[in-house]
Amino acid sequence: MTKNRIQRALGRMPTLIGAGMIVGAVGMTSTPLYAQNDVIVVTARKVSENLQDVPVAVTAFTGTTFEEAGLTEFSDISQLTPNFDVRPRGSTGALFANLTIRGQTSGFLTLNADQAVGININGAPITRGTSLFTNLFDVERIEVLKGPQGTLFGKNTTGGAVNVVTKGPELDEINGYGKFTYGSYNRTDAELVANVPLIEDKLGIRLGAALTHRDGFGEGGFGPTTLTGRELADDDEIFLRGSLLFEPNDALSIRINADYHTVDESTSIFRSLRSAGGGFIALESTNPDIYVGNDFRADAPFARSDEYNINGTIDLDLGGASLTSITSYRKQNSLTLVQSAPSTAVLLGQDSDIFAQELRFSGSALDDRLSWQAGAFYSKESGDDTDILTGFGLDSSTSAENEGWSIFTQNSFAITDQLKLTLGGRYTDENRKVQSLVSPAQAEANFDGFSWLASLDFKPTNETLIYGSVSRGFRSGAIDQDNIGNIVQPEFVLNYEVGLKADMFDNRVRFNTAVFYSDYTDIQRTAFDPDSPVPVTILRNAAEATIWGFEAELQTTPVDGLSLGATVGYTHAKFDEFLDADGAGNVIDRTDEPLGGPKWQFSFTGRYEFNVSDSAKLGIQANYFWIGKDQLASPTVAALLGPGEDSIPSFGLLNGQIDLDIDKWRGLNIALFGTNILDKEYYNGGVALDLFGGISNRIVGDPRQWGIRVSKKF
Repeated sequence: MTKNRIQRALGRMPTLIGAGMIVGAVGMTSTPLYAQNDVIVVTARKVSENLQDVPVAVTAFTGTTFEEAGLTEFSDISQLTPNFDVRPRGSTGALFANLTIRGQTSGFLTLNADQAVGININGAPITRGTSLFTNLFDVERIEVLKGPQGTLFGKNTTGGAVNVVTKGPELDEINGYGKFTYGSYNRTDAELVANVPLIEDKLGIRLGAALTHRDGFGEGGFGPTTLTGRELADDDEIFLRGSLLFEPNDALSIRINADYHTVDESTSIFRSLRSAGGGFIALESTNPDIYVGNDFRADAPFARSDEYNINGTIDLDLGGASLTSITSYRKQNSLTLVQSAPSTAVLLGQDSDIFAQELRFSGSALDDRLSWQAGAFYSKESGDDTDILTGFGLDSSTSAENEGWSIFTQNSFAITDQLKLTLGGRYTDENRKVQSLVSPAQAEANFDGFSWLASLDFKPTNETLIYGSVSRGFRSGAIDQDNIGNIVQPEFVLNYEVGLKADMFDNRVRFNTAVFYSDYTDIQRTAFDPDSPVPVTILRNAAEATIWGFEAELQTTPVDGLSLGATVGYTHAKFDEFLDADGAGNVIDRTDEPLGGPKWQFSFTGRYEFNVSDSAKLGIQANYFWIGKDQLASPTVAALLGPGEDSIPSFGLLNGQIDLDIDKWRGLNIALFGTNILDKEYYNGGVALDLFGGISNRIVGDPRQWGIRVSKKF
């Protein structure tokens, strides 16, 4: 980082801190907002801690909170989390998710490169964003960690990480629940979960199944009037999960989780905003109904995937220290066919597996003033990527193998009862191999990198935490799938962050905010090769960027039964240096262009609960979520397109729910809910390219839907 850029960062910090505080103050004075002031235990630092004691920007909520908001899918997490965006990929639709945290997009789907946002389910890494538009069920909590998390969560978390923890077995009683949902477009969802102790207080099992069905809300077609009669954007899933917990004594705990998930659907609704290549590459969607998507060919568009996951966690108290072992294996197969013109279609898929093993020791010393962790991690991932452009006969399918290991440590020392210093570091080494499945081309490369963290936190009171941190994360290097001889070096992020967490007014108000500044270097981007005598695009370390912004979350309970809340996130992400070229080979300076992703994002939530009898409680909830424009195209590409074709417009969604809890019938709950109540027509994904005079395709978001959900505990 240059001296001038450091000075700019320091110069902006007071302004950013002030902005964050102003947002919080406005929320507290003008609108009393949502509170969820219970103690939420998170594992953001791989130890169980109160959310309010963690010096990291974390948004966390329980599965109950998620359901009461009328949300069901992994992608819905973004509606409750500032500076976090989940969208279907512009080329594949809802089968593959694109995650963005603080301006850094997860990026690559294929095995030749890694993503910038980490995903962990029950401590096991999920390296690709496959099938994340799936229904979540029987979830204990969800944590979204923002900023580089490379010390404890490894490489490729330069943007942040998402941790999903499912409910494990309870060893003291038989219990469970059944749930059925019926709604718009013949939606019929069913869940059944059973918890059974096999040996009281020692061994138990939890089994669950979720079946999801919804007819498509879109139709296939082309031209102004022609319809094919095929549904688009339906939802058909089967999710099976089992968990075994064995605790023979107070020193040993073994938990094994396994699940199977299958998806068999048509694709999302794709619409082409313009024709390209004379209609051979893309054909403009001229039907006035936004829910009519591209469908030109005899073979119908589809999206299919199968996943198998198994992981086991062993916690062993060694007396003075603890050992944690997490072993996981994941096998997934996915394939999707997307149509953009009568003569062409894109067939994309992946067949891969990953094995991962983590060993971690932890403990305390110096009269518990020092909390320490040290460990090692190993993973091996391999498989095939399918990438075929039919009609052109272009096939760039590849196979890949990624093998890596790392060692890490993180330690917190209480300088005083109120002041704590945390230092951490991680070294990672990785070998990557890629081979074409249609030619002899192959390549191998080795990469390594060091991530570190230094943070200082201060607790002036038991209810207030102030912290500042500096951290470095990296995303591993890559091999260009389309130019296999091209090796791309790792990218790095240096992040500065200041945050505040506070519970106030007798725990009726919770206010968390953070201000951040990131120096992003060696950014991996597909861009024109500056050394080629003819214009050709390659994956390369093309740019540097600066990212800064803030986020705030306010929750309050102004009166008993009423809880209100709001979140706001702002991300300013622009390239500091990026030299590219156009199709004619002319050099273009893309400095000061946005990296992509929305600048603004906010949400409002309100819930009121009151007793309607001695044994029944009624809850009324509404949630509004708004996200800003997402720029898809550079100015050079935008110049080829029509107005509005270079970006996804901002949109807001209103959801609501009324639910009745009847205690005397032991956990009977009946809920009426609606999503996108205002029936907003919007796009939630897309792609814009400069090929063939300009391509601009969009993915259509869900229309208004209503439903009733009945659940019963036992």
